[in-house]
Amino acid sequence: MGDKLQNPFPNHSPTALLSPAVVDRMALPWTDRTSDAMYRECTKSTRSSRSASSASSFVCQFHPSAVPGHSLVLLFDSYGHSTFVELSRSDVLALVANNSKQQHQMEPTKAPIVDVQCVHARDLRKLDNAFAVSNEPSIVLRRQAILVNADPVRAVIMRSSCLVFVPDGADSLLSLLRAKFQEALRPDNDGPYEFQATEALLATLAQYYEDEYQQHAPEITKTLDRLCHGNISAGELETLRQFKNTMDEFESQVDGVRRMLMELLDNDEDLHLLYLTKLYQDPSLLQNLNSFDSEEAEVVLENYLQDIFSTRTKATLLQHRIQNTESLVMIKLDWTRNYLLKVDIFLALMSVSLALGTYTTGAFGMNLTSGVEEASGWFWTVFAGTASVCVLSCAGGVSYFRWKGVFH
Repeated sequence: MGDKLQNPFPNHSPTALLSPAVVDRMALPWTDRTSDAMYRECTKSTRSSRSASSASSFVCQFHPSAVPGHSLVLLFDSYGHSTFVELSRSDVLALVANNSKQQHQMEPTKAPIVDVQCVHARDLRKLDNAFAVSNEPSIVLRRQAILVNADPVRAVIMRSSCLVFVPDGADSLLSLLRAKFQEALRPDNDGPYEFQATEALLATLAQYYEDEYQQHAPEITKTLDRLCHGNISAGELETLRQFKNTMDEFESQVDGVRRMLMELLDNDEDLHLLYLTKLYQDPSLLQNLNSFDSEEAEVVLENYLQDIFSTRTKATLLQHRIQNTESLVMIKLDWTRNYLLKVDIFLALMSVSLALGTYTTGAFGMNLTSGVEEASGWFWTVFAGTASVCVLSCAGGVSYFRWKGVFH
C-alpha cells in the first residue's frame, strides 16, 4: 500500500509505469485516446469476424502501426486505469527487472535466504498464445513478479502495475477485465496491489467460466431433451458429439485452473512469495518466510477456488447428463437394430415356408405323366396340405425363436 501512496503519476497514466528505454522503443504516442481508439478497432474487427464466420475463435486486428514481434498488452496501474501498449519480450523483461530492484541493500547475515529467481524469457514464452493448448494453467512466482497463465488470461503482476496480454477475440474479456480491476482497486480497499490485481484476474476467470457455462448450458439441455423424447437423426447425433467435445474441453480448462489454485494453496513458500510489496519493503523477510502470516493470500485464493469449483461441478454434472443421453440414444439405436433383425428373421421364415409350397407346386406342375392328373380330389388335397405345411412351418419357427427369447 506504501507504493500506491508514493505513486508519482499525477495524471494517473499507466504508461508512466514504463521505463524511459521501453517508452523510447515504442513508436506510437500511447495516450488514453490512442488506447480507446485501438480498443474500439479491436472490438470492431472482432465483431466483424464473428459475423463472417460461425467459428468460436476470432481474430483481433492490432493497430496498423504494430511492430512485428510485439504483443498487444493491456497495462493497469495502481489506480485501475488501463491503456494498450505494444511490448516485446525484452521490453517486458526490462520492465520487470526495473520493478524488481531492491529499495535498499540487505544487511549482511549468515541466515539462509530464499533464492527467488528472476523472470526469464522462457517464463514469458509460456504466456504466448501459440503455446496455449500445450501449457497447463499455472501461477509462477518470480522476484517481484507473479506470472499468471490461465487461458484466456495471461498476465504479469508486479507490486504497482499489471500487464495483461490481450488474447484473440478479446472484446468481452477486456471489458470484464477493466470492470473487475476497477472493482478490486476501489479506494476503500487498502490491501497490497498484487493481491488486488490477483483478485481481479481470478474474478475475471471465475466470471468468464460462469458466462461460458451459462451460454452453452441452455442450448445443450434443450438438445438433450429433444434427443430423449424425439426421433434420432444423423444431424442430432453430430450435434451431440460437438456438445460433448465442447464440454470436455471446458471441463478440462476449468479443472486445470482448480488444480492450479489448489497446488498454490498447498505450497507455503509460494503463498508467502505472493507478498510482493511486503518483501520489497523488507527484503530480510526472505531469510524466514514463515515469520509472517499468509492468511490474506489464502483467503483470496480460497474464495475464488470455491467459485471455480462450483462452475466445474456444474460442468461435470452437465457432462454426465450428456453421457447419460448418449447411453440412452445408443439404447434406442440398439432397440431399433434388434427390431429390424426380428423383422428380418420373420421374413426369412416366411420365405422358407413359401419355398416349401413352391417346391410342391413345381413338382405337380411339371409336364410329365404322374397318373394323378385325372384323379378326383388330388387338387384340394395337395392345395390344403401345401398351405398347412407353409403355415405350420412359419408358426413353428416363430414359436422356436420365441422360446429362445428372440421374439418377445
